[in-house]
Amino acid sequence: MEKNKISRKALKNLLTNTMREAIGNLELPKANKKVKKLIDKSSKKLASEFSQVLKKEKKKSRKAEKSLTYVEDVLTGKKKKSKKSKEVKLAEAAQPEVAHA
Repeated sequence: MEKNKISRKALKNLLTNTMREAIGNLELPKANKKVKKLIDKSSKKLASEFSQVLKKEKKKSRKAEKSLTYVEDVLTGKKKKSKKSKEVKLAEAAQPEVAHA
């Protein structure tokens, strides 16, 4: 099962390490302090955006799962399709049934 909480810090670290590794594999001069700072800033922004996207996807999947379980419960008879209000139930209980002759 997935973790319930999405950590921006973990995403940021993952993105930072990946970007540094990818840049290190290129035939470029060694990254100086300014380059490292720029990578950190950009990875922070990327992590923020990815965390929002992941939250939205998780929310959609929970909503879809909830609706599917509701439909399954209705089909199996565990839940009724519509719930009557308390007033309607009391009114029906108060009226005596009329016998048809």
